Amino acid sequence: MRTITFILAISLLSFLTACEKSFDELNIDPKSPVDVPANSVFLAGEKGLVDLYTTSIWTSSPFRVLSQVWTQTANINEARYQFVTNNAPGGWWDRIYTIALSNLEQAKGLYEGEKLPAAVKTNKLFITDILEVYSFHLLVNTFGNIPYSEALDRKIPFPKYDDAKTVTEDLIKRLDADIAGLDVNADSFGSADQIYQGKVAKWKKFAASLKLKLALYLADADQALSRTKVAEAIQSGVFGPEEGNSNNANFPYAAGVVINSNPLYQDLVTGIYGTYYAPAAFFINTLITWNDPRLPILFSKDAANGYSGAVAGAGGVNQELSKFSSKWLDPAAPGVLLDYAEVEFLLAEAAERGFAVSGTAASHYQAAVTASITSLGGSADDAVQYLAQPAVNYATAAGDWKQKVGYQKWIAFANRNWDSWTEIRRLGYPSLDVVSPPQGAQGKLPLRFYYPPAEQNSNAAHLQEAVSALPGGKDEVSAKLFWIP
Repeated sequence: MRTITFILAISLLSFLTACEKSFDELNIDPKSPVDVPANSVFLAGEKGLVDLYTTSIWTSSPFRVLSQVWTQTANINEARYQFVTNNAPGGWWDRIYTIALSNLEQAKGLYEGEKLPAAVKTNKLFITDILEVYSFHLLVNTFGNIPYSEALDRKIPFPKYDDAKTVTEDLIKRLDADIAGLDVNADSFGSADQIYQGKVAKWKKFAASLKLKLALYLADADQALSRTKVAEAIQSGVFGPEEGNSNNANFPYAAGVVINSNPLYQDLVTGIYGTYYAPAAFFINTLITWNDPRLPILFSKDAANGYSGAVAGAGGVNQELSKFSSKWLDPAAPGVLLDYAEVEFLLAEAAERGFAVSGTAASHYQAAVTASITSLGGSADDAVQYLAQPAVNYATAAGDWKQKVGYQKWIAFANRNWDSWTEIRRLGYPSLDVVSPPQGAQGKLPLRFYYPPAEQNSNAAHLQEAVSALPGGKDEVSAKLFWIP
């Protein structure tokens, strides 16, 4: 990979200084980046990570298109699984390494110089590390083997690629240390942390919930370790029903100044991409078939006063179709990294795998679906009626647990971008290659991204080692990652 340059996101300063909650401490001189407060560097990394996860631009994050929640009506390369033209693999890789991880790592080096109690500095280090773990989990579960142990060391210009399973196990170990080290009786970032306002107890729950997620990535590759780490995560305290959606890792965007707004608003409303995307027909039709209360929340009615979407891969702008609702395109809609609904789906999976989980798979499934509906503005009664349908009820819905959970997770992750694609790869549902293959698709649904072409020029030797470790020894999107059945 190219040498990591530790940068400050100076372009974010209008966001940072415009934000009500941290104006004073973020009012800095952009010509003197070495004097930027540590909190500003942390927030640049935090926002850079959430921006990338939230956007659906095809040059980095086409995952809603891959999962057929959205599809493209023009420039339809990614809808047909062609990534050469727009180089989404390169955009995803570069933005995580050079914006999210570089800023977070630089922030770690600045905390020691702050005049703060030791416990506060320690909490800030652990919270920053949690976000680094999150960033690395996006990379390793997109590409496979990645630069990891040497990736952020500026003294190593050509970092080696580490084994993907080993990286995942180490990320869990880091979360173990973060959870154990966080002091809920001490402060941290305060308002400079836009996700949890520096509330350490919430970060501890986030870390435990992320650990639960990573532990289940290991379930088919190392069941014993997965079982142990799932139990530990639950014992540490994952997102639970007591607080429900209030624990969701929401980054608050704001209206008024474009750079402060949700990336989807920037892309589709104030940007040029409004006619380039449409709701995908398969997603719309699934919601119609199941009388899903989220349908009118997420989409507007079409010209015929019904709901309709575009066929994946077909292309062609059709103004008669349904549009994305104001819920999607609200400039103040939050970016979400992890939520309560996901945790409940994970607990349903753990129960089905026979792991030590209180409650049943059905009860966790119901809680997950309810949390998804209510988080979008639907009511608990809507959820009850929805779950009572034979096609949705856990006892009568079609298929095994992977199909039941997979479909509902796909719907719940409509706006969870990378995770919407990832859970299809992991659980196998919906099986888009069977039920909705895109027109003109170049192969089957991608199971990974190929490595960025720039790596061939900047770190060729280590890149070839990583490619050789892939099934078949070829850098192809069809190569399975270690956790894909």
